[in-house]
Amino acid sequence: MALGTVGKWVNHDDVVVRFVALWTVVAVVFTASWVGSYYVLPAGILRGSNPGASIPYAGSVWLEFLTLFAWNVGVTLVAIGANTFRSVNTPLGYVVVVVQAPQYGAVWGTGSLAVGSGARIAPSLSVLVDRSGPMEITAVIAIVVATRGVMLWHQQSGPRWREEFERVRSPGDWTLTRREWVVLTGGYLLLAIANYREAIAIAQVVG
Repeated sequence: MALGTVGKWVNHDDVVVRFVALWTVVAVVFTASWVGSYYVLPAGILRGSNPGASIPYAGSVWLEFLTLFAWNVGVTLVAIGANTFRSVNTPLGYVVVVVQAPQYGAVWGTGSLAVGSGARIAPSLSVLVDRSGPMEITAVIAIVVATRGVMLWHQQSGPRWREEFERVRSPGDWTLTRREWVVLTGGYLLLAIANYREAIAIAQVVG
């Protein structure tokens, strides 16, 4: 029943409702992983787990921003591509976002960030405001829910591990509502702001 209720809201016709619902799911998963890893996992265990974090410093704030933004746009394109597959009512791009959230939370909890002192990040609301990561996650969620309709292949019913995906549409059938375009554009603007903020922080540490 609980999963059915969650599915109803994350797949709602209104893109704003979808955004709030999926953001709430991701926030819960992220926070649980952050808190749990902070108290349970060894420090630094996930250092190097993010391929993008291993990219050398670009040498200036603007070059670093462009590098970060290009990388994260690539991530969003993967998520949008995943949205072309829909299992029953849920686009697989949603799965990409929800699966990434606990990994990112564990990186914070274990102090496994590529840049910085390497100390664990203690769970705190102030941290969410000070760091650009939550803005990036919020931006990706906005992009994913705005592009829910770019389905090509559909899995009609379960069990999901056995049912095949069938081609049901073509890219020519894709349409976005005006509200979805607004959310999509806002998502990329927020992503750019988050990446510029992160570029400044990185330059202050290693520049």
